[in-house]
Amino acid sequence: MTGTGPRPGQVAFFDVDETLITVKSMFAFLEHWLWERGDDGSEYARLLGALRRQSDEGAPREEVNRSYYRTFRGVPLVELEESGRRWYREFESTNAPYYAATLAALHAHREAGAAIVLLSGSFAPALVPIGEAVGADRIVASRPVTDQGGVLTGEVERPMIGQAKAEAVTSVQAELGVDAENSYGYGDHESDLAFLEAVGHPGLRGDDQVLLARAARDRWRSLGSETTGLAGAGPLAGSASAGLAQRGIL
Repeated sequence: MTGTGPRPGQVAFFDVDETLITVKSMFAFLEHWLWERGDDGSEYARLLGALRRQSDEGAPREEVNRSYYRTFRGVPLVELEESGRRWYREFESTNAPYYAATLAALHAHREAGAAIVLLSGSFAPALVPIGEAVGADRIVASRPVTDQGGVLTGEVERPMIGQAKAEAVTSVQAELGVDAENSYGYGDHESDLAFLEAVGHPGLRGDDQVLLARAARDRWRSLGSETTGLAGAGPLAGSASAGLAQRGIL
């Protein structure tokens, strides 16, 4: 959204990885990007193992997220964006890349005139093609730092995880003039709790025990785990916002 035209009366926020899509986009993209550079899987396994060890040793999710982006130090952003589109074409062609109930909820919110916002600790190269495919209005994601030549420094402005998502939600609500009661949100992990508490109508997908307990207590909406492709999404298929990246809404 660019700030022009009528404002929506509602906004719906969707976590992406394992809420909307069936994989973790950061890792699926990383595997693809390394494969394009000749990796036989060993470098991917090494990097994934290092990140998992960091997590197992108690590092906050935000710090693990920062470590992930250091993998791309010295890489031009445009190369990652091009690779991301190639990755998405492969991903979209798999048997069932989306969760059917989440996709249906997104479609219903769009039909009701809500602004659709994707929230993720992932980054634009992996997320923009997804946002275009589902017709999202905005993507709020982790933003790697680039130098003046558009090359990643290995750092990230702020991981879009936990409290950062909650603050992003309240910022978008304020910008659009939509209050919490007219806001909806969907997540799959306890780290999504803060942003789900910032909307009036939270929902979850999956079996995270923290979210399940909260959902049972407060009667949150629960989405199923059946999967689908965009071709099974009815009117949603083909509704891409083709100018998503170019409209300056990341």
